[in-house]
Amino acid sequence: MNLLTHSTDSGNDFTFVVSRAIAQPDDKVHAVAARTLRELTDTLTDFYLESTQMLTVDGHPAVDLFYQFKNDNRVIFQRQTLILLDMPPAGKRLVSYVATCVGEFNERHQQQYQQIIQGIKFHRSQQA
Repeated sequence: MNLLTHSTDSGNDFTFVVSRAIAQPDDKVHAVAARTLRELTDTLTDFYLESTQMLTVDGHPAVDLFYQFKNDNRVIFQRQTLILLDMPPAGKRLVSYVATCVGEFNERHQQQYQQIIQGIKFHRSQQA
């Protein structure tokens, strides 16, 4: 897992996390997203899904989830992009990009997130 935090004078931190996990060989990105949403609904207080959409990140299908929940009486906003990668011979890997903001996920945060996601480039092994 990688963690990056950007803070401003307003105290509205933008935290960005990259995590990786082993995926099942038959997993599909939309099914993984549905499973993730069930887990979030079951574990987060006052979970509310703002939006979900399919997109492409560096040529790979992905799902973008935007949601909010409460933690210590504060509203937490998260935007998460899920991508499945085939990584022979190791198999499939799930890569999750998550941005978190307390109180609001404003236009500046949306732009930062979009720039990060649009800038993602995956290493491609060279074919002989």
